[in-house]
Amino acid sequence: MKDTILSILRHLLTIGGGVLVTRGVLGESTVEGLAGTAIAFIGGVWGAVDEYRASKKAKEAANG
Repeated sequence: MKDTILSILRHLLTIGGGVLVTRGVLGESTVEGLAGTAIAFIGGVWGAVDEYRASKKAKEAANG
């Protein structure tokens, strides 16, 4: 599920970036860098939240 959502987000960022490049707002390399950074950040935060939730469930199961 996570990979699917990140893939969709990556495509949306690419489309949005294409619009910004076409209008001359940003350069192509800038858009690529920003999109990559956004995907990495979101993926990292998502992974940390998943890890926290799994840890919390394990503690609850151990405590009964």
